Amino acid sequence: MKYDVALKELFRHCSEAILRHLLDIPVAESLLLEERPQETTSLRRSDFVFLVTREDGEEILVIIEFQTHWHPNVPERLLEYRMRHKLSEKIEEVYTFVILLRPSTIATDLYEDTEVRYQFGLTRIYEMDAAQVIGERMLCLLPMTPLMRHGVELADKAEQLIAESDLPGDAKSDMFTVMTLLAGLISDRLAKELLNRRRDIMIESAGYALIKQEGWKEGLEKGREEGFEKGREEGFEKGLEKGRVEGYREGLLMGIAVALDVKFGVDGLKLMPELKEIENVAVLEAVEQAIRSARTVDELRSLYRE
Repeated sequence: MKYDVALKELFRHCSEAILRHLLDIPVAESLLLEERPQETTSLRRSDFVFLVTREDGEEILVIIEFQTHWHPNVPERLLEYRMRHKLSEKIEEVYTFVILLRPSTIATDLYEDTEVRYQFGLTRIYEMDAAQVIGERMLCLLPMTPLMRHGVELADKAEQLIAESDLPGDAKSDMFTVMTLLAGLISDRLAKELLNRRRDIMIESAGYALIKQEGWKEGLEKGREEGFEKGREEGFEKGLEKGRVEGYREGLLMGIAVALDVKFGVDGLKLMPELKEIENVAVLEAVEQAIRSARTVDELRSLYRE
């Protein structure tokens, strides 16, 4: 989920450049369509759906599914997305793409069964050359360079180009957030180095804030599951409520850990054993809110010890 959130922020700044340079679509204008409320639980969510006006004036629908790793059911799922959006948007010309981040020997751009032959676009990021992207200064593709050929070696150069670009500050912070997350798929060392160098910029990223919110949701969901288990022994309502509280607390701790790492690095994470002992969620909420303005680790420590 965190990759979906981060990539959505990247598309917010760079949708037309990505459609043009990554998918070879001659785009004049594009609009990201927000997902409509689901009518049934069987309908799944596709990653990104764009209404695109090409340079020739033709309107088309472009559906993009990001995959960190290949799953055998991707073609069927993409076909479902295609037909659902084709009927919903009432647009004849529809193009579907999978953007695959990590290598796979079984990835395919073709689905066939007894009645259907379905061909879609498959872009393998790991086969792209980071040197070419950097050499041609494709700014919007730079956050993906760590996953490309020679990307780890050239990550410093990609990072420098983002920092020296004329992009607005919020775009740069979101790009560094995406780059750090994607780097973590292949190199913990590179991800930590990017965090250490760009932590002050990344903490202002809208993508970072949304990722933290997703951490809360994951913690709350886990708490709900634990609540159901406890309900068997303590009574359903009591157990569910306890699960909600514990899930929210766990989500807060997850968000605090990310924020401490970004703001203070290893020194900030040293507070986590103490914070995990705090049962009062109001205190944890106060700590989470104070991280952005805190100047030192000791300043935060004094807040919750008081």
